[in-house]
Amino acid sequence: MGTLRAVWIDFCRVPHRHGLCLDAQHDCDVLRVTTPGAIPAAVRGHRAQCICIEYDYPDQARLRAVPLVRREFPTLPLLMLTEFHSEALAVWAFRSRVWDYRVKPIDEKTLARLVDAMAHASRTAAGDDWLAGPFPFDLIAPAGHLRRPLIAAAHTASAVAYISEHYAESCRIETLAALCHLSESEFSRAFHREHGITFRRFLLQYRIAKARDFLAEPHASVSQVAYEVGFNDLSYFGRMFRRMVGMPATQYQRNLRPPARTAGHDDFSVRRRILPSRRSSVLTSRSVPDQCSPSLNRE
Repeated sequence: MGTLRAVWIDFCRVPHRHGLCLDAQHDCDVLRVTTPGAIPAAVRGHRAQCICIEYDYPDQARLRAVPLVRREFPTLPLLMLTEFHSEALAVWAFRSRVWDYRVKPIDEKTLARLVDAMAHASRTAAGDDWLAGPFPFDLIAPAGHLRRPLIAAAHTASAVAYISEHYAESCRIETLAALCHLSESEFSRAFHREHGITFRRFLLQYRIAKARDFLAEPHASVSQVAYEVGFNDLSYFGRMFRRMVGMPATQYQRNLRPPARTAGHDDFSVRRRILPSRRSSVLTSRSVPDQCSPSLNRE
């Protein structure tokens, strides 16, 4: 088999955890990208034959990459890998026409088989014909793709699931330790062992990541976002955001928004005529359904 060229979109939010990209390098020529804006150039420059997108905790901002990739590169098989998942997320993924949806952890043998199947699909596909092609029988689980996976974080999975739904609240260590049936000291050691960082650091990273997502909303204020993700002290939020992101939250928000177009005299007169009718017909849309992200659970 010739070497498969793949672009690996790594959207794992916990940087210390071992993703599958390194394992995939044994079976294909992988180019890793970590930002949505780098995807088109990477796919074209690498002459990719397939695309893999990997999540640990999917959120709406990063899930938007799935339909964007499918629209931009409809003939390339897209493999979606996730650690936290839900039935709604799986249904949405297949409706977005992913080639396959897998729940981590995935052993190296299964990953190699998936790479081999994608290579076959990319060689035989004409247009979107890979969507109707036969899927290798031994890669289809009896209960479908939402089978109960092996638990990567065997002792602290319940705590991470709790944080994903209650990050805006007071996540006390005694509460999470009790959820995991551990003492506080046992929980702290187990969490650091399984995630590579302390529980407090994990919670802080998760809240800042959610803040970055919320700051992309067009009418969100920095103070509103800070309280929405669990910070009661705005100055503390500002310090932590700058330390972890590398810039103030206000600057980060400005960078996300396109610069306002300076209107000439003619443009201004036209806008004055059409603005009243526009006010009554402003619509907003999302590429990802709201029910996908909040209901993610590791089973």
